[in-house]
Amino acid sequence: MAIELPPPPPPPNGQVLALLAALSNPNPTDHTRHALALQARDDALSSSPEGYGDLCRNFCRVLGCPSPQSIPLSELESFHNSDREMFQRCCGWIPEVVAATAGEGGAAAASSPTEDDLAQRRRSGMIMWNTLRQMAGLLLKNALVTPPLPKNTPTDALGRPLPGRHPHGGRMALPPDAAAEIKHGLLRCIVDEETAVRSSASTAIARCCTAAVALEKSLGAFAVKHWGELLPFLLQCVAAGNDGGATHAEDAAAMGALLTLRKLLEDIPNCVSRDAPAATFQDLVPALLRSLRCPSEGRRKEALACLNCFIEPMPGALVAHMNEYLGGLSALAADPSPSVRRLVCQGIVAMLNSRTEYLQPHMVSIAEFMLRATADADSTVALEACEFWLTFASLDEDVVGSDMTEMMVSLFPRLLPQLLKGMVYPPDKIEELMEANALDENGGADRNQDMAPVFHKSRIKGQHDDDDDNSDDEDDEMDDDDNEWTLRKCSAASLDALSGLYGAQSILPPLLPALHEGLGHTDQWVREASILALGAIADGCKEELGPHMAQLHPFLLTQLTAPESLPQLRCISAWTLGRFASWAVDQMHVEGGDTSLVGRVAEALVGRLLDRNKKVQVAVCSALGVFVESAADLMTPYLDPIYRTLMQALQIYRMRSIMVLFDTLGTMADYIGPAIGEGNLPGIYVPPLLKHWNEIAMENPFDRSLLPLMECLGSSTVVIGMNYQPWALETFEMAMSTIEACTLVFAHDHDALDADDEMADPMICAVDLIDGLVEGLGPNFAALVSGSSRFSETFSNVLQSLAEHIIPGVRMSMFALLGDLARQAPTLIEAGLPNLLSEAVQSIDPTHPATCNNAVWAVGEICVRCGENSGPLTPHASELVQRLIAMLMGNMLDEDGDPVSVPGLAENAATTMGRLASVNANFVAPELGRFLTGWCEGMSKISNPIERRDAFQGFVAALRANPQSIQQAGGGDVSSVMTSILFAIVSWHIPQDDMSGNLLNGAYGFQPFPSEFGELLASLRQLLLDLKTSAGDSWSQIESTMPVNVKRLMKEVYLI
Repeated sequence: MAIELPPPPPPPNGQVLALLAALSNPNPTDHTRHALALQARDDALSSSPEGYGDLCRNFCRVLGCPSPQSIPLSELESFHNSDREMFQRCCGWIPEVVAATAGEGGAAAASSPTEDDLAQRRRSGMIMWNTLRQMAGLLLKNALVTPPLPKNTPTDALGRPLPGRHPHGGRMALPPDAAAEIKHGLLRCIVDEETAVRSSASTAIARCCTAAVALEKSLGAFAVKHWGELLPFLLQCVAAGNDGGATHAEDAAAMGALLTLRKLLEDIPNCVSRDAPAATFQDLVPALLRSLRCPSEGRRKEALACLNCFIEPMPGALVAHMNEYLGGLSALAADPSPSVRRLVCQGIVAMLNSRTEYLQPHMVSIAEFMLRATADADSTVALEACEFWLTFASLDEDVVGSDMTEMMVSLFPRLLPQLLKGMVYPPDKIEELMEANALDENGGADRNQDMAPVFHKSRIKGQHDDDDDNSDDEDDEMDDDDNEWTLRKCSAASLDALSGLYGAQSILPPLLPALHEGLGHTDQWVREASILALGAIADGCKEELGPHMAQLHPFLLTQLTAPESLPQLRCISAWTLGRFASWAVDQMHVEGGDTSLVGRVAEALVGRLLDRNKKVQVAVCSALGVFVESAADLMTPYLDPIYRTLMQALQIYRMRSIMVLFDTLGTMADYIGPAIGEGNLPGIYVPPLLKHWNEIAMENPFDRSLLPLMECLGSSTVVIGMNYQPWALETFEMAMSTIEACTLVFAHDHDALDADDEMADPMICAVDLIDGLVEGLGPNFAALVSGSSRFSETFSNVLQSLAEHIIPGVRMSMFALLGDLARQAPTLIEAGLPNLLSEAVQSIDPTHPATCNNAVWAVGEICVRCGENSGPLTPHASELVQRLIAMLMGNMLDEDGDPVSVPGLAENAATTMGRLASVNANFVAPELGRFLTGWCEGMSKISNPIERRDAFQGFVAALRANPQSIQQAGGGDVSSVMTSILFAIVSWHIPQDDMSGNLLNGAYGFQPFPSEFGELLASLRQLLLDLKTSAGDSWSQIESTMPVNVKRLMKEVYLI
């Protein structure tokens, strides 16, 4: 079948050939020429839309020009005059050029080149010519997907136009005639016989179509919906290759089309499904399915990759041919190409993840195939197959029926030992690790993978969602040495997930024999993998492994401490000990348990902290932190040697090891508590930490290794309390110096719009550390600031600048500090309170949830400090109430006008509203009818008893100031409003661990009202009595809807 090609473009001009020659820069020492060429390119692109279009056209013409022989001699002459050397390398074989050269040579013409010489010249010339074509394709793609700005447009450091300051309306768009020619030229190029040219063109098409989604104004012509001939042309090429007896050219065209389709579908599958011509799209899936049967490995691979991309959007065309697709997967399951087999596994995993219903009828045979593929000799196939088990374990319960569950369990005797085999490092990785071990033994420098990025952990105040607080995944310590997802990691993760899903009863019987054999193996690498497997099943099988732990735990300690153990064996033993930390701690409390176990684990881990291998240092330090989380204050007897050893380690550790050491110190402060500040313990570790901070800061105050150092000091200051006083002033001044240095950087950075949280992280950490000093020293913090000769006079101004900072993360930490200052050292904020309150109220904006949360909390703490003095709050009360109402009623909108829901924000708003009403009920009462029910719902979710008390006290005051709000809130339905109030009051009596419906009608389980809040209880009793009186006959209706236990509660506690 003949392929209908778009019309051919004109040949390129000589100037663009000369530009490409200069940009290719074959002489690496000629940097000046290359720089001038770059400048010439940029000047031409940004000169005007016409200049932009003309250069892009010529790039495309070069890309589509199969041979320089088709270029007019006049243009070749221009190329020759600009760059004779490159001209000869590309075009010296062309007969006209050879003749002209011979004519120029005079007597030398007698020695004309032979036929073999000309053939060799042609081969070399075409190689260089095709290199120029690839260069043209790359430059074309870059110019199209990042349209140039007009000359002299103000930009930031990243080349982005400054808002409102580009006179020509932003980035350029190609003139329509140029866009049309380029689109035709790219379509011709994807059928080119040169593989590299097809690849360049397919990438340019896919990137342009993808970029057009966001750059409609500049690149709209390249959007799928506006490029009507794109998909039909690609389909035509694929179909031509599927015909029997396809020519070499048709095969190349089909390959180029499939390559383009795959790139498009990887980037914008929904756009392709939605915007392609309907008739074309309906024919596309059958054409791809036919390509799965073609003899070309490359085309089978690309066609299958395209079909796999349709699984998530699942267009009707694929649904209609689902049986053929599944049949195609089955037919390719034994394909000789590992790449094809990997894609078969990838397609099955994608189907399992999002379209399980299509696999269920065939699940037994599919699972058998995936089990065989998990043992494939090619590691890429085995990895993709292993994803099947990890994905299966993550499926929702309603998707996995009993038949699928039984099928999976029946595979465990073969699957689990295979997963264990997959955890053994492959030979090439073992060789790499042995080399790294030798390097560490000789004190080698840190490698790139040793220097992981450092991110600051935010301090969020008040009610908030704790799910993400411990974002560091301890499983990261399974890392081999890099972030590559490997068969080993996938096998371990699959075993972990399956053991958590199916439990020990299904997992242990088939796994234990292989695990026992591996743990006793003479090969340390097999033993290491078996210990990894043991750690992987720790969560799912911990209780059932109890009888075996009397042997396993000493074994792990031995593997950790034995001098002959490989570093990797020591690492994985430390990690697995951490996974079983809770079991070791439990032995301290069970009858007949080994009460010395916590001490022996601590001793073993501390004994390895000074290991010379950096991976062991990281693993042991991490394991110590994990163990501390479980043991908590049981670690107190061992703190002296632990801190002394950690400070020794500080002297020898490098980069990542130091980061983990600081994290571990912070964990010890968080979990062990005040015991870390007793006696002379702080004197062991605080001075060396401050010394380290000072030494690093002298060289570079923005060194990111200082972030976890400041974080661990911040955690320590809180729990050490007044015992931190000997070092408090030095710590305060170093933190203030960091803020000062960052402020100077921001002041001199004229491109503040480029700023982000990462740039401000040192400042944020320093603010958090000062906040830790406030919490630890309490009212004495004010004296600390007064005693600072450097910062006592400027502290108030610094607070103001932090509250106004452009970076939301800085403001978030500042408002946490502001709230704590209001509680502990209010004199320090009195002078600047009007401005600080104004900034806090303005930051109650859901666009930045964490900043908004802390601002709400800080304002609430200021309200508490104001007591009955409403003066400081009066100028801000009206706006504050309006912002809090939006949070209580769920009416918050982001900058795009979409609803925003932030966990914990309604509870904080309810608390602050109550505290504001306690200062002056008339701040809140006039608007109470608008948000009364939302306030009740927010109060019912508050977990902190003090904050809950404050919320209810303010609520009662506001309701008494405006009792008509009940009618206003219900729109005449008083019963529903009173029910909301009743539910909020009942929430005082619901146990934190029991939110079941049985609490209302089953056995009576309400807890008593907190005895320390007797005054509030009396207020609530009176409020309910008044509500009952005002309701009159309606109360009987309300009472009739009360659950039986609520009626009893009202009678016994509230005397109603």
